[in-house]
Amino acid sequence: MHTWSDIVPPDKRTPGIVAIDPVIFPILDKLYERRIKRLNAQAHALGENGEYYRFLSQIVHFQQQNLALSPLQQDEITAIHAVISREQSNEQLENRLLDITCWQTAYARLITQLEAFLPQEMLQRLSGLSTKPQHLARLVVHLLRAEYQLVNPGSAVVIWAALSACWAQAITSLQKNAVTHPIAQSVVCPCCGAPPVASLVLDGAREGLRYLQCSLCETRWHRVRAVCIACEKTSQIDHWTLDDTKSAIQIETCGDCKSYIKTFRLDYDPTLEAVADDIGSFTLDKVAEAEGFLRIGINPFSFPA
Repeated sequence: MHTWSDIVPPDKRTPGIVAIDPVIFPILDKLYERRIKRLNAQAHALGENGEYYRFLSQIVHFQQQNLALSPLQQDEITAIHAVISREQSNEQLENRLLDITCWQTAYARLITQLEAFLPQEMLQRLSGLSTKPQHLARLVVHLLRAEYQLVNPGSAVVIWAALSACWAQAITSLQKNAVTHPIAQSVVCPCCGAPPVASLVLDGAREGLRYLQCSLCETRWHRVRAVCIACEKTSQIDHWTLDDTKSAIQIETCGDCKSYIKTFRLDYDPTLEAVADDIGSFTLDKVAEAEGFLRIGINPFSFPA
């Protein structure tokens, strides 16, 4: 494993044989560090046009700080686990979210850290939500239910980031006890139920294995390659790139259900980071969507309008 990697090494119980872990939990501090590095690199490459990447880097820096300075207490971890593991109505979910204060505190602190980077109108809107916890919790419910059209896209990025800072901590602390949903054919995270941001083909000891990465808690879960993540069919799977077939960033499309997912070939380029490099390769998404394919999952830094 690379020293900077946030993916834990596999357990080799038998020499030369690597078991396929159904779920891989990230090393969060290293994950945030890699994401910051990739966002800053893209900001630098764009010069004056890289302001949004610098803004996103501040968000991830906050998440990293929150991990170090505000570790979750056991009762908070238990409360978050209860929220993600139960079937509940929107009203029940909203009430349970209101009872968990860590994500609300993280949201308020994040707004303070972003003050210098936000337009005044957006700052006022986001700050106003801090004083309306029930409305804020209702927006979180919409996001968790994938009702993105009911939340301002800019607000969604900040709300999701605060929620992710806490959910990722909780899931990482719980490890295998966090798995509450089936894994084998799951389109959503088996731990928190959120959609993936992308598909990763790993390098190193797990070279060639595919994992989906959660857009909320950062968990990776195994999915067999050359099979559509959405419909499980194999007959019309294609891979798209903008340059050559060895490109480290690809689009996998399914002609049967017309879905697609971004794939990052870490076996070709281990420095790639799913969230940051997804934003930097939206041109590929436009090509796929122009052909009538619909994306599986979301990028937490780019919610649909």
